[in-house]
Amino acid sequence: MPSQTRLIACPGPSRRAVLKAGVLGFLGLGLGEGLRLRALGAQAAPGAAAGNCILIWLAGGASHLDTFDPKPDAPADVRGEFKPIATPIPGVQVSEVLPNLAKILDRVTLIRSMTSPEADHDRASHHLLTGYRPTPAQVYPSYGSVVSKWRESSRGLMPPYVAVPDPPSSSLSGYLSPAHDPFAVGGDPNQEGFRVSNLAPPDRLTLDRLLRRRAMVKSLDDFARDVPPTPLTSSRDQFADQAYSLMTSNAAQAAFRLADETPEVRERYGRNPFGQSCLLARRLIEAGVAFVTVNDRGPGPLGWDTHAQNFPTIRDTLAPALDQGLAALIVDLAERGLLDDTLVVMMGEFGRTPKINANAGRDHHGRANSILLAGAGTPAGLVLGRTDAKGDSPVESPVTPSDLAHVIYTKLGIDPEHKYQTPDGRPLRLVEAAAPPRELL
Repeated sequence: MPSQTRLIACPGPSRRAVLKAGVLGFLGLGLGEGLRLRALGAQAAPGAAAGNCILIWLAGGASHLDTFDPKPDAPADVRGEFKPIATPIPGVQVSEVLPNLAKILDRVTLIRSMTSPEADHDRASHHLLTGYRPTPAQVYPSYGSVVSKWRESSRGLMPPYVAVPDPPSSSLSGYLSPAHDPFAVGGDPNQEGFRVSNLAPPDRLTLDRLLRRRAMVKSLDDFARDVPPTPLTSSRDQFADQAYSLMTSNAAQAAFRLADETPEVRERYGRNPFGQSCLLARRLIEAGVAFVTVNDRGPGPLGWDTHAQNFPTIRDTLAPALDQGLAALIVDLAERGLLDDTLVVMMGEFGRTPKINANAGRDHHGRANSILLAGAGTPAGLVLGRTDAKGDSPVESPVTPSDLAHVIYTKLGIDPEHKYQTPDGRPLRLVEAAAPPRELL
């Protein structure tokens, strides 16, 4: 098969700072601390960015051979148990466990030649989520953290970077600052009565009591004015105000309120944690969040890390939720006119070994991996790259994590050549040594 098949579709804190941080914690306003840190860690944005991003992270590393790169002609101990099914793109098949995604493959770009030398979870996650291989000397910022920093000057009420339900490994701010870590939603969006704890006052704390505590903080501020202010302390009031506003904002509360969706929409995404996380991601994009990561850890502790019982785990638990939720998200974004301005990325830290092991599982394999891109002008119906007959390595159009980083930043209006300084003053480019595929740009 050719490598590209395309269907064209038209100094430490001061005494005063410590005092204020303690009072803020007493108020139950950890969110205010986060807002304050975000602004203090910011620099002026060098340019306006366009677009949003939803990253679907398949924690553990999904088997490319059993999802998007089947090898039906390989030996039985490589091809596995699943049969391939057709897609709208002539000559392109995917695994039978993905019937809904198969139907819309002509709306997305499928990259079958993602490759990395890393096959350890943490190291590979860092490589895929930052574009840089990990080093002992430096932890690099994740895509969402870079977006948070780049768009600092245009930030609204909503957090710029949200993780549902929690951030994957290596998805934090790295050398930038904890100011640009993601806001973690927590909990299970599929549970009845789901709410985000950081957006609600502590139990039994009414709005009146919250406002009285706010007045007490301002009194303590006046008491401490003998201490010279610093950027850290002088901005605390502003961001405490933002925290109060977010906690009391109907719009912010509504963005996280999945119960406002009709039963039909919720069923369309799938009544499971992943499906409802995708639905919440769409609502957050609509509300003004710039970058949302959906961390798909599956129903068990291992997620897509299928060292044993690979086939029943994928068939019965992992693939059905992914297939329904991701397909519904892409279609819903398109129907609402949001897909043109929203980049959707689906990937995990690596693929899995072609050889099935003695536990009927597949092990870590960095040399070959498949990812999906959709929206934000990504070519529809493009299948980029090809692996060898056993799915071991790319043989055409290999794509590296730095190539992918260049594409993601470019799609989001961020200059991949831009440099940010590390805490010790070293300027580092967002992307190094990239040769992104021309078809994706």
